[in-house]
Amino acid sequence: MLGKHHISISIGSGLLLTAPWFLSAPVSVTIFIAGTIIGSLLPDTDAADSKLHYMDGIAKFFSLIMRPVVFPLTGYVFYLLRQPFNPSHRGSMHTFLGLAVYTSILAVIINLGLAVLGFWNVLLLFFTIGLSFGGLFHIFEDCCTKSGICPLMPYSKHWFGGGISTRDHQDKRPEQYSTGLIVLAVGIMIAEQHFRFEPLQVAPFSILIFTIAWVTIYIMSKSSAKRQYRR
Repeated sequence: MLGKHHISISIGSGLLLTAPWFLSAPVSVTIFIAGTIIGSLLPDTDAADSKLHYMDGIAKFFSLIMRPVVFPLTGYVFYLLRQPFNPSHRGSMHTFLGLAVYTSILAVIINLGLAVLGFWNVLLLFFTIGLSFGGLFHIFEDCCTKSGICPLMPYSKHWFGGGISTRDHQDKRPEQYSTGLIVLAVGIMIAEQHFRFEPLQVAPFSILIFTIAWVTIYIMSKSSAKRQYRR
């Protein structure tokens, strides 16, 4: 899936999960979404043409440290866990174990580094959590593509894939998914305000709708693009 699609679908997914708090804690949610955007591109730093490598600002920092710092440390943790580490594209960085390891490493680097420099703030926790969720959404998204991935490796070789072709610009499903997720998020925000619910009252419904939405996305992605065109 293209980098722009990873970003847009991950933004929609992140907004859907954080919709109950968007109006009451906008700064925290915005920082979480910022982390989600960066996180949605991190798994693809195992490829030379990752979109992250062509971005400026804070994204450049992550582009510069992933290959020379985070990859070796992730591989070392895999070694300590006595698990094989595959640095190739759609390898270990596209697994749940890899996600847990490299986001933990990044969390330590970011929070410890800024604490030493005297710039640490509790809001950084929302950013690092966003990194993790962005990577998680990326894995979900790649499970919908023709190439697919094995996210349960090294514990299971089960392959998850769909019918979305990364380079097929006629397939509009990625745009439809991101739009649908954002519409659902806005709907939750409106309902929360209209019925005067508290965020914690709405949160279970937000999680439920997120789950249903992603099951639907995965099912819709199983068909090929050609079948979509014929319709």
